[in-house]
Amino acid sequence: MIATLSADIVRSTSLRTEDYIALRNRLRGLLDDFEKDYPGLWARIVRGDSVECYIPDYKYALRIAVLIKLFVKVQVSTFDCHELLQRHGIRFSIGIAEGNYADRSEDIINGPAIYLSGRNLDKICRRDDVYTAFEIDKAPMPFNDLLDSYIALLGNMVDSYSAKQAEVVFYKLLGFKEVEISERLGIYQSSVNTRSTNAQWGLLNMAIMDFEELSF
Repeated sequence: MIATLSADIVRSTSLRTEDYIALRNRLRGLLDDFEKDYPGLWARIVRGDSVECYIPDYKYALRIAVLIKLFVKVQVSTFDCHELLQRHGIRFSIGIAEGNYADRSEDIINGPAIYLSGRNLDKICRRDDVYTAFEIDKAPMPFNDLLDSYIALLGNMVDSYSAKQAEVVFYKLLGFKEVEISERLGIYQSSVNTRSTNAQWGLLNMAIMDFEELSF
């Protein structure tokens, strides 16, 4: 089984043109890094402000989604844009299924997973109170509903972060140690620790690692 991630930048039209271009270029750089770090992953930006990822190892889908959410949240924190964009960054939908097909040379991602993630992203884009979605193809509804709620709670947790907290958690999710983060950000290690503690980093990390241990 593979996963697909469909996401879009919340209220991207509130960005000034130069900020929109800068955000898009930075996001493309992050996606390029993902393609190096996760063998077989293919990520593309579509329709200007949307992201689609083909993730051969489904267990990394949640980590990648949260990383993108944190990244966008940090990037837009200095922009003059809509408050919903600064709070949420992106909204995302994950689909997991068998029988999927991706051809980078033809720019095609096809199959039930991308159908699920794309369809559910369209649904949440029509609502103001839900910014994540999750569904496994052919899984029992109670199981899908439980995981959908689980991931929505994680999304709401990340939404509550300040930009400084989001930045620290972003690097922690990438595997950086606190001393490395302090050097990268030019702040005291104690500040890194305070921000990650206030963001309940341990709880977020445990939830993502637990997801990665699930066998579908």
